[in-house]
Amino acid sequence: MQQTKNLDYYHYPSRYYVKPFCIAGNVYYIGDSKVCSHLIDTGEGLIMFDSGFQHSIHLLVQAIWEAGFNPRDIKYLIHSHEHFDHIGAANDFKDLYGCKLVISKAGADIMRDRPELVYMKANPNPYASLFTPDVELEDGDEITLGNTRIRCLLTPGHSPGVMSFFFDTTENGKTYHVGYFGGAGFNTLYREKLLADRLPLSMRETFLKSLQRVRDIPVDIVLGNHPRQNETLKKREAMLKDPDTNPFINTDEWKNFVDTLTNSFKEFMEAGN
Repeated sequence: MQQTKNLDYYHYPSRYYVKPFCIAGNVYYIGDSKVCSHLIDTGEGLIMFDSGFQHSIHLLVQAIWEAGFNPRDIKYLIHSHEHFDHIGAANDFKDLYGCKLVISKAGADIMRDRPELVYMKANPNPYASLFTPDVELEDGDEITLGNTRIRCLLTPGHSPGVMSFFFDTTENGKTYHVGYFGGAGFNTLYREKLLADRLPLSMRETFLKSLQRVRDIPVDIVLGNHPRQNETLKKREAMLKDPDTNPFINTDEWKNFVDTLTNSFKEFMEAGN
C-alpha cells in the first residue's frame, strides 16, 4: 500500500509520469513512478492491471494513448487487491470507457463489508471512491480474451483479497511466462496493525503460505505492484542503454523474488514486529 506522507505526488502528479513502454511481447508498462499499471494487447481488446490512484487517472490515460492504444478498447480492468492505491481510478475507467471491473471475491467482500480496510482515510483525495465489481474472481478462475489466458490464484496476506496472475506472452517467436504477485508489501502485517484492523494474526502465516504456493510456478517475466518491487524503472533504463537485451526476461527472478521476500518477512517477524 502506497504511503501518503509525501503530498508532492498529490500536488504535482504529472511530475511522476513515466513514458509507457513495451516490456515484452504484448505486455506494456503504463504506470507512473509510484504505482504500477500494465496493459496487455490481446488482439481482441485490451486487459489492464490495476487503476492506481484516482487523482492520477490522467497519467494512465495519457500513457495508454502514448503507447498506441485507445482506452475504449479496454475490456477488463483487473485489480490485484482492494487497497486505495490500486483501485482509485476504477470507476472513472468504467464510466468513460465501459470496461468490466474485476477483483477477487475476497477483495469485493472487503469493499462491501469492511470498507475501512481499503484505507481510503490515508488518501488525501476526497473524490476517490470504492467500486462495484462486474466480475468477482474465485481462486483458480481464468480470464480469456483474444490471445491471452490469465490464471488467477488467491494469495492473501498483504490484504485478504490479494490475487496473483499468470499468463504467457510471445516475442520473436518465443513464448515467455509472466507472473504478477498481487501484494508483496508487509506494511499491513505489523502485529499492532492487524489488531487495529481486527484481522487475525494468522494473516502473517497466510502471507508466507501464499508465497510458497506460487514459488515454483514457471515465470520468465516478473511484474510488480510498485516499481521498486521488481526494479521496473531500472530495467527500463537498461533497455534504453542496450536495446538488444531485455532485463525483464530473467528465469531466476521469480524464485529469487519469492525467496527474498520470504526471508525478509521471517526476519520482520523474528524482530517482534
